[in-house]
Amino acid sequence: MKTMRESWTDERLDDLRDGIADFRRETKEEFASLRSEMKEEFAAVRGEMKEEFAAVRGEMKEEFAAVRTEIKEEFTAVRTEMKEEFAAVRTEMKEEFRALRGEMQEGFSALNERFDAMQRTMIQFGAGMAGAFGAALIGLIATQL
Repeated sequence: MKTMRESWTDERLDDLRDGIADFRRETKEEFASLRSEMKEEFAAVRGEMKEEFAAVRGEMKEEFAAVRTEIKEEFTAVRTEMKEEFAAVRTEMKEEFRALRGEMQEGFSALNERFDAMQRTMIQFGAGMAGAFGAALIGLIATQL
């Protein structure tokens, strides 16, 4: 290391002051330049970000619109398919109920015929019993006289 001088002359102090002033001025200029450059760069980055975000928003808007349209079309197709299927099920159920009604009517007709036959048999039996009681009563009266 150099040995420090023990005395400072006015000339050396002026040189030091001028050196510090130059250093300070250069530092200020560098900071101003750096600030300016940073402002420009940040402004450029902000501009790029705005453009990119706008582009992303636009893409998202288009994609969401496409998805909405696709979902609407799918729901419409599902609704149409369900309507057709329900109509087919209704038609099938109506046919089955008609067939069941026909079978039930046939069964009730056969049952009515059996009840009618049973009723005729009961009437004939009742009439035969009444005739037999009448004949027995007449026979009893005739023998008692």
